[in-house]
Amino acid sequence: MKRRFLLAATGLAVPSIAGWPRSGRAQTFPSRPIRIVVPYAPGGSTDTGARALGERLEKILGQPIVVENKAGGGTIIGTDAVAKAKPDGYTILLATGALAVNAAFGIALPYDTFKDLTPVAHFFDVPILVAAASDSAFGSMADVLATAKSTGAPVSYACASGGSMQHLWATSLQMRLGLRIEHVGYKGSSEALRDVMGGHLPLLVDLMVPTGAVVKSGKLRGLVIALPERSPLLPDVPTVGEAGLAGMEGAIFNGFVAPAGTPADVVAKLNSAINQVLGDAEFKRRLGDMGLTLIGGTPDSFGRDLAAEVAKWRKVIQDGNIPAPT
Repeated sequence: MKRRFLLAATGLAVPSIAGWPRSGRAQTFPSRPIRIVVPYAPGGSTDTGARALGERLEKILGQPIVVENKAGGGTIIGTDAVAKAKPDGYTILLATGALAVNAAFGIALPYDTFKDLTPVAHFFDVPILVAAASDSAFGSMADVLATAKSTGAPVSYACASGGSMQHLWATSLQMRLGLRIEHVGYKGSSEALRDVMGGHLPLLVDLMVPTGAVVKSGKLRGLVIALPERSPLLPDVPTVGEAGLAGMEGAIFNGFVAPAGTPADVVAKLNSAINQVLGDAEFKRRLGDMGLTLIGGTPDSFGRDLAAEVAKWRKVIQDGNIPAPT
């Protein structure tokens, strides 16, 4: 039976893992290599995180962990491959915030996000970061808010293309505070970074990876990070709460999901192994130095996180009349 993990926020019930039928496979699982599908090309934070975790999981589970990059379709190709894989725990997906955003937009998908996948564990978050050029007139987020609330020309910000998590977050901020800001979309972070550092645009709304490293180097000025606590990578950059923007926390999640119908004992064993790695101080420091925030928790807690993300961004999309990305 396919398992649902969208919560009451979206009208669906979540069965307790403890109540799922047990298959007895936990005693023998895993007996062969496990494949982690990353729905992006090699090199990004999702791919790097998967490979770093895989190295540790091999020692815990006693089997090779094979990371397979299956990019394309805004993560849809890789996600569909896992949704249609055999539900035995040997194929899992390192899903990102795109899983929630695609569902929030209600675009046609070859899989049902909440019927064809089951949560395993929340791995890490990549928080949103607002930055300005080092010589910008904006010395703080307060400066940005004051200018963007004035009656002058809107403040332009460089950001990933329309419909990205960064764009949705900025739109949410704009609607909440009545700001006069204007989105200038780019295909990726590198082009947006270049134009802000070059003084062509005053602001950048991006992710901690890769922008955090640029701020740390002094080439950009960090104004606010959308976290409840300061980041070890950028300890001098205020949080949204400190900037007077409580409730504006925002990040792209990375977490593991498996095909629906994967036995509960297998899911539990994978979850336990992943949480064991996340509890390792050295591993936490290693990924923290990259700007990643480790989360962990139960499959049900990850299901709740995903449900909340879908509901949150669906409202922003509807209230902001944001078209689905093409």
